[in-house]
Amino acid sequence: MKAALKYPVFYLAPAEHTVYVFWREENVTTRRLLAEVDGWAGQEVVDASGRRYTIRRSRETAPVGLCGRIGPTDRRTVRYETDFEDEVRDCMLPELQAWIAREYPRSEWFREACWRNAANFRQAVFRCRSFEELARMFRCRPEEEPSIRRDLVRFLAVALVVGLVIWLLACYT
Repeated sequence: MKAALKYPVFYLAPAEHTVYVFWREENVTTRRLLAEVDGWAGQEVVDASGRRYTIRRSRETAPVGLCGRIGPTDRRTVRYETDFEDEVRDCMLPELQAWIAREYPRSEWFREACWRNAANFRQAVFRCRSFEELARMFRCRPEEEPSIRRDLVRFLAVALVVGLVIWLLACYT
């Protein structure tokens, strides 16, 4: 079954004790990763409307760009499509919060995410009042993510304005 997910989407990975958050459809990966994880079969996905899907399989559909057409076969970038099981269950926010609060402190990423202890993390998780607020704990919106290009353009624009002001002041004095 092909599903129309409402973003943000939480991919629950129980084997890794972690959750991955996506704010938009990101269906590009490497051929090697797609083969290693067996198409993410069996993983569960919870979307922002509170529906819980189980992935049947993800399969390669097309190569992406130049990196998808040349180079070693296992490193090629490919686009993939995900099929879900027909059964769709409801997943309320407290249920998702409980899963995250139980599993994520056991992941290898917990300490790297700078959480001091599991109690503080659980309090922060249960303080969230929406799926979107919970998603921001793991990944900010794409427009909020740091961008070198955006920061460089802002810097150059400010430098241009300051330079123009200094030049105008020099002309009038």
